[in-house]
Amino acid sequence: MPNIIFRNATPLDAAAVVNLVNLAYRTEGGWTTESHLIIGDRLVEEDYLLSLKKTDQLILLAQKDEQVVGCIEIKMEGIQAQLGMLAVLPQEQDQGIASDLLDQAEKIAKTHFDASEAFMLVLDVRKDLLEYYFRKGYQRANEYAPFPMDLNVGKPISENLILEKIIKHLD
Repeated sequence: MPNIIFRNATPLDAAAVVNLVNLAYRTEGGWTTESHLIIGDRLVEEDYLLSLKKTDQLILLAQKDEQVVGCIEIKMEGIQAQLGMLAVLPQEQDQGIASDLLDQAEKIAKTHFDASEAFMLVLDVRKDLLEYYFRKGYQRANEYAPFPMDLNVGKPISENLILEKIIKHLD
């Protein structure tokens, strides 16, 4: 396991985080890619900077040798923490960084935001990704939502793209 430090994102990290997220989600190579499902950027700098100003959310970064190699976003919705934008640079994947980011985000959600549950919205066609989260203790919530066309996170290639909600109780 590489020597990774975790820290909160700042405005100075904008270029690195936007690049990281778009490489992980919208290019070929990493196991998190959605390039065959969605076109366009997953994150733009304006949205990144706006999210940092909100008091009910934060972006956690994983840093290795002064380079941002991973991130995850935590947003509060009532007593639930929505975890999203989990991304690791494709060349840094398969080293446990995503698992560590997820663990850290769950701890922060519980201790800092007093969340009792964490949830994610995952593309329902991403069976491998859903299986990964199930191994991490998440369960189906039997709730589904259409792809969020209004959130500036890309455009689906298929009009039938659906998000599945998965949930985990934070002990």
